[in-house]
This record gives sequence, structure tokens and C-alpha cells, in this order.
Amino acid sequence: MFRTRRAHRKSRMGCFACKRRKVKCDELKPSCTRCELSLQKCAYPPAVFSAANEPMDKLSLPSPPCSVLSLSPCTSSFSEASPSFKTSTRSTPAVVEATRCSDAADAALPPSDADLYHHYLEHTSRTLTHCQRDYGSLQIGIPTLALKSETVFHSLLALSAVCLCCDMISKEPPPKLDAVNQVLMTGYRLYNLASEQMRELISQPDALRTEPLLVSALMLVPFTAASQQINHWISRKSGRQESHKLLSATPRDVIVMMRGIRATLQSLDCRDLGTPQETESTTDRSSPLLGFNISAAPPSSRKHVMFPILAATSQGAFSKLRERLESLCHSNACYEGGRCTDAQLSACAAAFELLVNIRTNAFSPSNSSAPRSIEPTAKKSLKSESVSLPHAGPWLRAIAGRHMIPEPTEPLTRPFLGFLSQAPQAYLDLVLPLLDERLERSIGTPSADISTQLTKEQALALDIYAHWSVLMFLVEEESWWIGTLPVVTLTGMMNRYGDHFVTRLWPDGAHGQGQWWPGSMLTILREIKGCR
Repeated sequence: MFRTRRAHRKSRMGCFACKRRKVKCDELKPSCTRCELSLQKCAYPPAVFSAANEPMDKLSLPSPPCSVLSLSPCTSSFSEASPSFKTSTRSTPAVVEATRCSDAADAALPPSDADLYHHYLEHTSRTLTHCQRDYGSLQIGIPTLALKSETVFHSLLALSAVCLCCDMISKEPPPKLDAVNQVLMTGYRLYNLASEQMRELISQPDALRTEPLLVSALMLVPFTAASQQINHWISRKSGRQESHKLLSATPRDVIVMMRGIRATLQSLDCRDLGTPQETESTTDRSSPLLGFNISAAPPSSRKHVMFPILAATSQGAFSKLRERLESLCHSNACYEGGRCTDAQLSACAAAFELLVNIRTNAFSPSNSSAPRSIEPTAKKSLKSESVSLPHAGPWLRAIAGRHMIPEPTEPLTRPFLGFLSQAPQAYLDLVLPLLDERLERSIGTPSADISTQLTKEQALALDIYAHWSVLMFLVEEESWWIGTLPVVTLTGMMNRYGDHFVTRLWPDGAHGQGQWWPGSMLTILREIKGCR
């Protein structure tokens, strides 16, 4: 009598590495036997939580129907009850249009959650930053937390979706608009889900839920910046030639996320957070799972073709900007005790001093053995937040407590973006409405009426923001999610207000003469890129 052969159980939930090699996976957690023997990072597709494990809903979500593609991204990402994460009303990009169901049926299916999770592990996490101290957090800490928290999971997938879009639009020949739009709308759907879940976390404050809230916000900062790049690309490729069309990109959402992170950290009163050196996990530097050849080479921002040009010319440009600020304070007779008493000018002065400190630290000598001289105001504005995250992993405590002054071998993206999170709210209230009026395309030579409609305080606020945008040129290759956004921002400002609004309002004296530094740096950057 023949023995009945036991049915073979096919592996359907194996890890990505085994699926890629087309071999059977024993599905051991957290690492299967094959990956453990070959010293590879073992990652599984996101699984649906059982009822015993949840406080969360299921993580595997159905693909959106065609009708989802006609919806605009949610404009109320967070609860109005939370000032830390109050969203802007310009969150909805006007350039994202609906794809008809008939066209969507012919197009490829949108990426699944498993596809996006895998793309994050294999690509996004490895390119999001070039700071070696963050590799362990991005490749191990955050993906692990995402499988425990729906909020982090949806934020991670949203970021992966825009990373996929950026990969698509960087290829030649360029992809179809419908294909990019479909992936982008998938990202916005996940962004909306994460935003709603973050609003629930904020409405029910709990120390145990601080970790997913902070990590989700960290994921959504690059999402908001990258999605604006993609919207701008879609707008340019659509072929519309409206001369007075407003620029779709806005810094509002990035500012909301970054200031929300800072406010959350400041609201935690405890003082037991160690220095980054004490709390960082050793896996950040030495884990073989990271797949990086870590070296002390300077980041791409310090090797950017514009770095020596900005280092040589920025000090003189900032001195002229200081003269314009001081002349305006003196003309308004608002100096008292050596300080400006006008609210708007005082906010501009504080924003300018913050920017001066950022520029000084960015272009300081690269000899790390020599002590760097930091002004007391810089120490106060650029210091790390002293907070406690008792239920968070050491990798998150290290990120939260890291100093804002970069080392010579560290990227410049974080300290540069610190300008948006630390600038006075009064300054942002003054400059953001003016940035909302930027134009996508030039209207020729702007009339003098546009400049004369600006008050000197408004022009000064725009001038400071333009100087910051020039510094941001350096991180276009260092951070793909920023890319050409500073160039787009400055170009839109000049399309609206021209490049002579400063000299028109300050016609006399050395502070008003000569070519406007941000405009000249933009011209130089374009000429260099045109010669490549």
C-alpha cells in the first residue's frame, strides 16, 4: 500500500529577498534562515493585524476606484484644535486633474501597499538622506514601527509613492502624465489617511503615542516638498501657457509639518534626553544590514558647483541686506535701546539673524578640530530641543535631540530647513501671502506698479526669503525631495515682482545699488547648468 503524499504548502508570505531569488522561504520572523545565513536584510510584506493585536485597523487597504482619482487632496489634514499642526488652505494643488475612468482602465494599476513598502525598503530609505547617523533609523527603526502603527505605515507609503513619481519623471523618455498622476494620487490618498490618523493622535494626547506622531510628521515633510515638485512638472508638461497662472508650489505645508514637530518636542517638559552621542544606536554606523559604504567624504551640498561661489559672495550680499534692514528701522524711527520696536521689522530682523547664523555655520572652515565661534544668539536659535521620549527608541531620541549646527561632513538640508521651523511666526505671516502670489510663468518685464504696491517691510521679507532660497540651491542633489524647488520658488518670485523691486525701493546709498544677489546667483546657476 502506497503512503499518501502530504500536500505541499506553498509559501505565499515569504520575504522579499526569497521572492526575488525565487526560492522557498521558511517565513521565520524577524529574519528567515536564508537571509540570516547570507547576512541580508530580511523584509516581509506588510501583514494584516489580527484582532488580538490591534489597537489599529487593518494595514492592507484596497486600491482606490476610478472615482478616487477625481478627488483633490484633503485640505484639512489635521484638527483645527491643534495649533501645532494646523494645515494651510492652499494644500490642494490646482495642477492635479482627474483621470477619466476609461483612460484609467487602460493604464497600469496603481502600486499596491506591498509594492510601496518594498520600494521604501529598497530605494527610498537609502536615498532620503546622506547623513550616516540616520541610516539605521530610516532602514530599520521606521519600517519596523510602520508595521505596528497605521499612522506611520500610511506616512511611509505616501513618501514612497512620491519617491516613485520622482524616479519616473527623471527617466528618458519622460512618462505619460496619466501614469505619474495615478501614482501621485495614490500618494495623496495615503497622505490623507495619515493626516486623519495624526489628527486622532493629537486629539487624544498620550505619551505612548508620541512616537508615531513624530515619525509620521518626519515622513510627511519630504512628501509635501516632493509632491510640489511633481505638481510643477505636471503643470509644465501639460502645455498650458497662461501668463498669470499662480505657482502651485507653496512652502506652507512644509512649514506646518516642521513647526508641528518642533512644537511637539517643546511641549515635552522632561529633561532626561541625552546628547546625540549618548543615545544613538550603534547600528547607525556599523550594522551590516544597512548596505552602505560609509565614509567621511563631504556631502554633495558641500561639493555643489555653487558652493564656492556662494561662500565667496554671500557675506557681502548679507551685509547689504543688513544695511537695508537697519536703514528701514532708522527711517521709521522705531529704534529704542538699540532694538527695533516695530513688530514686523522686529520679526524680519529676527529671521535675518537666524539666516546669518545658518550661513555662517554652513561656510565655516571644514577643519573640525578647530573650535568654531558661535554667537550666543546662534546657540539659542540652533540648539537641540531638550525633550524626553521615554517610550521611544534610541534612534528617535537621537534624531529629536540632534544639534542644528552641522559638522563639516554632515549634510546641510536639516540646518537650512531649520529656518522655516524657527523663524518668527510674525515673519511668516508677512511673507507667505506674498509668496502665494508668485507666478508660474514670466509676464515679461513687470511694471513698476507691482513693486510700488509692496511696502518696504514686505519687500524686505521677500528679500530675506530670496537669500534663503539661494542657500537652498546647494541641497538640490543632496535631497531629491527638495530638488529644484528653491529654483522654482525664486523664479516664481521674480516672475511676479521682477528682480529690481529692491533697487526701486532703496534707490539711494550702497545698500540699494548693484545687481540683486539672489537674481544674479539664479542666473549663474542657469548658465552653469546650460553648459553641462
